[in-house]
Amino acid sequence: MKTRTAAALLVLGLAAGLAGAPARGDAPAQAVVAISNLPSRLLGVSQAVAAEVGQLINDSLTAVDARGNVGGRLAARYPVSPDGKTYLVTLRDARFQDGTPVTAQDVKFTYELYLHPKYPTTPPALLEIAGAQEYKAAKTPHVTGITVVNPKTVRFILNRPYPFFYEQIGTVAILPAHALAGLDVDRIQEAPFTRRPIGAGPYRLTDWRERESITFEAFRDYWGGAPTLPRLVLKAVPDDATVAAELRAGNIDAGRVIPEAYRTFQRDPRITVLRVPGDTYYWFAPNFRVAIFQDVRVRQAMAYAINRPEMLRALYQGLGTVAQSPIHPSLWQYDKNIRGYSYDPARAKQLLAEAGWTPGSDGILQKGGQRFAVKYGFLAGRDYQNQALLIQQYLRAVGIDIQVQAVEFGDFFSRYYTPGGNFELAGLAWFNLLIPVQAELDNNFRSSGIGARTLGYNNPEMDKLLDEAILTRDRARQQAVYAEIQQLVIRDAPRVLTVRPDVLWGIRRRFVVPADIDSLSAFFKSLPRWKER
Repeated sequence: MKTRTAAALLVLGLAAGLAGAPARGDAPAQAVVAISNLPSRLLGVSQAVAAEVGQLINDSLTAVDARGNVGGRLAARYPVSPDGKTYLVTLRDARFQDGTPVTAQDVKFTYELYLHPKYPTTPPALLEIAGAQEYKAAKTPHVTGITVVNPKTVRFILNRPYPFFYEQIGTVAILPAHALAGLDVDRIQEAPFTRRPIGAGPYRLTDWRERESITFEAFRDYWGGAPTLPRLVLKAVPDDATVAAELRAGNIDAGRVIPEAYRTFQRDPRITVLRVPGDTYYWFAPNFRVAIFQDVRVRQAMAYAINRPEMLRALYQGLGTVAQSPIHPSLWQYDKNIRGYSYDPARAKQLLAEAGWTPGSDGILQKGGQRFAVKYGFLAGRDYQNQALLIQQYLRAVGIDIQVQAVEFGDFFSRYYTPGGNFELAGLAWFNLLIPVQAELDNNFRSSGIGARTLGYNNPEMDKLLDEAILTRDRARQQAVYAEIQQLVIRDAPRVLTVRPDVLWGIRRRFVVPADIDSLSAFFKSLPRWKER
């Protein structure tokens, strides 16, 4: 919580000055925010940027606040039966951006769409609904556990008590059934709706220019009140140097900046600088189907070999933290006592020796005539590449030879998510806070989760702990279980966590931004509340 407080104080302090601000009459009634890339579409994709942009347009039944408490969004009332299996949602008077009321039928349609056998991704919480797995397997025409009670009330019956249901459906955008009638789920990514969506959120999407910009207008009939920022433009600016130059020139109003630019902007009276704990932690992971990596000592050795504090200093000027856990530090589930691997190349070599690897004549480890040489594919991009080159250097120092290769977005994910995984070592990142913690962990570390299946990671002890976290009602016990899960992630090293860089923004001072921004996700959520001075 210390970092959150520091971030809030920083925003308040920096927002206090007006030096260099333009005259009020000169300020346009919009904000232009630079982002590194635009989403390809907004439905049927698994892109973090699509989720961030989508939350400007869409709304959900519930939401979770920074303290982990569930509150209603489109849901005005949402009681749970004493046995924890029946959830009754009464909708508030809300409308989609075409003026159509949000109804219980829209909720049922939305959830069945996400559960459709051909829909590419399914929120795990929806699979807890009775009949959902049968529907997903195309064995039934409807999900039996979803009932439209009346136009404003929908009832969910779950297979088992699942205390995270309201928490997890807070990430599920409610869609207008009438606008998607007749949708061919097989070709969902070609549907016009994915680029011209209608949601029940604070902004209407009014213009989308391929690889250039997306424009939003305030939705005046938004149930939560019209945004104070009437117009918003997300502009694609992939180059860091250009972001800084555009910010200085006043061509954009906000943009993420690199540490060097952040330091410079701290002295610029026209710019507010914002620093918050990063949502993203970086990692690299072995494919468990590759025999070398099935020995936990090898995975642990790689973790000991990485000098993460040095990586943080070299690549981010120390603006960030060493990644100790897959859970974001701002959340109650985070174990503040957890300590990951220290930099200990001697220990790494010892573990590799215990695993039977001995140095060859060229310094590279060998075992049974096999050199320890593997390919390391990483998602093309500056951060991934810089880390890959350091990781190559660190692993070479303990006798592991890796060949690094940048892979473009589409190719990377088609290879990475291929059944069996078409990779040996992969470098990627995970964005926290887009989905609830339990869903993140289920996805990444439960043996049936898509992330774990990709890696080939399967530990019954982990599955058991994840089940216990779901079934435990007591918050203190849940916290203890999550601590055990985090310790097991460290011990098993299915992913070698590296660093969590801070999120750094430069913002033109003519805008007053909310003081509660404590993450990248919170930054996007804050945009409707921005004000011009």
